[in-house]
Amino acid sequence: MSIPETTTTSAIVIGGSIAGLLTARVLAEYFEQVIIVERDQLPKTAIPCRGVPQSAQPHVLFTLGYRILEELFPGIGKDLEAAGAVPIDWGREFHYFHQGSWNATCEDDSGLVSVTCTRPLLEATIRRHVAKLSNVEWLENTKVMGLLNQSDQIIGARYRSSGEAQEVQADFTVDASGRSTETPRWLQEMGSPVPTVTIINPHLGYATQLLKLPAGRQTDWKVMLVSQAAPHLPRLGYLAAVEGGEWIATLGGYGKNYPPLEPEGFLKFASSLAHPAFYEAIKDAEPVTEIKAHRATANRLYHYEQVKLPDGFAVIGDAVCALCPVYGQGMTVSAMSALVLRDWLKKHYQKGRPLNASSFQKQLLKSLQFPWGVVTGSDSQFPSTEGAVPANLVAGLFQKYIERLIEQSKEDTWIHIRFTEVAHMLKSPAAFFDPRLVLKAFSF
Repeated sequence: MSIPETTTTSAIVIGGSIAGLLTARVLAEYFEQVIIVERDQLPKTAIPCRGVPQSAQPHVLFTLGYRILEELFPGIGKDLEAAGAVPIDWGREFHYFHQGSWNATCEDDSGLVSVTCTRPLLEATIRRHVAKLSNVEWLENTKVMGLLNQSDQIIGARYRSSGEAQEVQADFTVDASGRSTETPRWLQEMGSPVPTVTIINPHLGYATQLLKLPAGRQTDWKVMLVSQAAPHLPRLGYLAAVEGGEWIATLGGYGKNYPPLEPEGFLKFASSLAHPAFYEAIKDAEPVTEIKAHRATANRLYHYEQVKLPDGFAVIGDAVCALCPVYGQGMTVSAMSALVLRDWLKKHYQKGRPLNASSFQKQLLKSLQFPWGVVTGSDSQFPSTEGAVPANLVAGLFQKYIERLIEQSKEDTWIHIRFTEVAHMLKSPAAFFDPRLVLKAFSF
C-alpha cells in the first residue's frame, strides 16, 4: 500500500546501491522519514545484487572514500575488517607497473589506508549501518515509474510493486539509480528542461574471476596493477586480495580489445600484458567463480547544472556522472557527492519550504570536475575512444610534465606518495606544482 501523506517531512531516494545508501544517510539528518525505493530484493548477506551487473567486478575504495565512510558511519572500518575486508596501505602495499617499470614503495606506514574487498561485502556493510537509522525505510522489489509533478514541483514518485501501481509522496526526491537512470525521460514527459549529455566512450571491456592462489604463496603487495599505456598498450591487469583469502583478478582492454571469458583465453590474454607478474601470479590459481564480463564503461555526464530542475528534486551519483571504472574513482566520488549534498542541505534546508536543487547540481559539478577530467583526458589518448577530448597545447605540456614526474616516482618514494595523494583525491592537482616537484621534474 502507499505510504500516506502526513505532516512528517520526508524524502525519497531512488536506488539502494552505494550512492543511494550514502544519500539516505545524509537525508536522515534533515528529514523525519527517508524512503529508499529499490527495484531489487536486497540480499541479507554479501552476495551480488541482481540489478547491479558490475557487482562481480573489482571496486576500489580510495583513502578519501574510506575516511568519508568513517565520518558518516563511525566504526565501519572495523566492521569491514571483521567481515573479512583486507586493510591496505596504498603507499606500501600497492604495486603499479607503468611505462616500463614499477613504482617506488614505502618501507614504513604511509597513512594512505583503506580496505580492499568485494563490492557486495562493502555494500552489505554500509546497508547494515543505514538500517540502524530509525527514520530510514525501504521499499524493495519496487520499480519507480515516474515522478509526481504538481505546479512545477516534484512531490513524490509513482512506482510499481507486486504488479500494482502506487504512489509515494515526499518533500524531496533524489535520483540515485545509477547508469540506468530514467530522469531525462521523466523530465521530458513532464515538459521540464532536459539536460544535454557528454559521452566519452573508450570501448573498454573487463573480464573478472575470483581465485585462490596456491597455498603458501606470499606477496609483499595486496593490490597489483599492470597498467595500460596510451596509445599503443590497450591491455591491463588488476589483482587484489579480498575477503575469504580470495583474490579478484581482472583483465581489461581498450578499443574493444576485450579479454576472453574462457580459462585458456583468459590466461593467454594475461600473458600478453606489459609485465609477466600478473600472469605468473594467477597461472596456477584455483578458480572460485566463472569469468564474468562487463562492458558498460563509457564516461557519461548529464549537465543538470545547465537546467532549472523542478523544486523538490535532485540527481546524484552515476545518474549524473558515470566514470570509466578502470580508474577506481566511482565509490569515492559517490562518498564525496554525499558530503556535497550534506553541505548544501545545511545551507538551504528549511522545514516546510520547497527545495530547488539547481544550485546543488552546480556545486556537485564542481566536485566532479577533477575526476571527470582525469578519466576523460586519459581515455582520450587512445585513438579508438569515441568522443575523445581534443588535445591542446596546455594539456600536452602538462602531460609531458606529469610523465617526467612519473619517471621520478619510480625511484623517489616521496613523489610516489604525492601521486597517490592526488589519485586518492586527498590533494588537488595543484599539489603537482610544489616547487620541490618542479625541480625534480627538470633535474634530469
